[in-house]
Amino acid sequence: MSEYNDKHGRREAPGGFSLKKWWAGYRGWVASLDRGARIRYRVYQGLSVAALLVIALVLFLQSWIKLPEVPVPPEPGTGSEGPPSQSGQPAGLEYEGAELPSVTKSGRKPGYYTFLLVGKDTSSGLTDTMMLVTYDTQGKKINAISLLRDTMVNTSGKSGGQKRLNAVYNRNRGDSKLSEKERIENGMTALKKEVSRLTGIYPDFYVMVEWEAIGRLVDAVNGVEFEVPFDMDYDDPYQDLHIHQKKGLRVLDGRDAMEVIRFRKNNDGSHSLGDVGRTEIQRDFLTAVLKKCLTPEILLKLPTLVDIFVDNVDTDLTVGNILAFAQLAIGMDVENGVNFVPMPCYGVSYGGASLVCAQEKELLELLNDGINPYLDEIRSSDLQLMYQKSNGAFGVTNGTLADPAVGRVYVAPKPKPEEPDSSEEPGDTSGEENPDTSTPPDSSGEETPPGDASEPGGTEEPGAVPDPPDIGEIDPGVVFPDPSTDIQNRDSQIAADGLPRAAA
Repeated sequence: MSEYNDKHGRREAPGGFSLKKWWAGYRGWVASLDRGARIRYRVYQGLSVAALLVIALVLFLQSWIKLPEVPVPPEPGTGSEGPPSQSGQPAGLEYEGAELPSVTKSGRKPGYYTFLLVGKDTSSGLTDTMMLVTYDTQGKKINAISLLRDTMVNTSGKSGGQKRLNAVYNRNRGDSKLSEKERIENGMTALKKEVSRLTGIYPDFYVMVEWEAIGRLVDAVNGVEFEVPFDMDYDDPYQDLHIHQKKGLRVLDGRDAMEVIRFRKNNDGSHSLGDVGRTEIQRDFLTAVLKKCLTPEILLKLPTLVDIFVDNVDTDLTVGNILAFAQLAIGMDVENGVNFVPMPCYGVSYGGASLVCAQEKELLELLNDGINPYLDEIRSSDLQLMYQKSNGAFGVTNGTLADPAVGRVYVAPKPKPEEPDSSEEPGDTSGEENPDTSTPPDSSGEETPPGDASEPGGTEEPGAVPDPPDIGEIDPGVVFPDPSTDIQNRDSQIAADGLPRAAA
């Protein structure tokens, strides 16, 4: 072979292939092409490089934009998701009864993911808007139920305000020495567990949005069409809050949106919404925003939306997870595939706070109609709901009261006997038709209040509120569907008598 190369004046380089010689040959070949052929070659060359870049980008995005794995719910006695070996009790966690509903162990429907969507008030830090969202990625349906912030929960907190669902997050954030991320995880873990007791569903993920971000989001999608239910006119100079919105179907910009979701009542006192009414408007508006975000043209605005998301959202999902869910939503029928419903409830009062309790039967029907991600149906035994008994005391289904005081009813003491008229002689009972022969009052001058003192431990401590007679628990959804009117009448009468409300 070497002799052949020598005869023809060619000798192979000692190292074999020479890049320098190849490059010189390549340049010579390109130079030999005519102008048209050279242009076509450069075009083909550019397209080949672009194709390689696109393939590389697609492979990168496929590894980044992906659905998350459904986390393992926390085991009893742990504070965060994951196996017991990876779960530690967060500092300051006050959640009582960490055991999850039995339905969570029945397995999952394929393609179902659940989220706890929370709107946080920046001034108070309370989670004023809460929704449990279920996304069926195979059926392309989104179902959600709004959970009222004033929902009464089974907690050891003594005041009425501490017994609200929206106080769970703040109370369980833990020591201020922890990092903000750790405190958020603590608070959201406790809130997820409380939601699981209320609904039987332990949310897979959480998305906590600063309300201030809603205005930016609405502006980013060029406004949202929404029907304002009535004229809104409210001014609060102390908070520099001014709300002026006209009734009707309109395209709201970011400023309009913030005014609508903040509305509580008009200056003249009309349309005083309360928690139920305000949450209903917020729920309807968020539904309109979600439908707008699922339209195809919004894909062009993804960079702006991602920027808003990163700046104003705390979540245990990655941006890649969010984009993966959005990708699966392409082609969804937003008019028929998105359904938000309110939590059925009735009003109660405790410790001076207006609260609500869930109506069990109606709640179960809603949960099992598209929201339940588990194979088995959610049953009454999976829920721990606070309810009010016919005597005004409170109980909890499938659990023990964390604060025994809510299970007792305030009993007004009997009035002291009137002092005898000084004009009458001692022992003179001639003016009494039926002299009192009942048991005399005790040494304090007051009769012994009614109540059972035969419990273990002897008589009650001084000042304690006696337990009512055991009348049994009732179904709040059937026997006591809406006791708010009776409670208001009772509280009004108590106030008129100058007596305190039920003991906290």
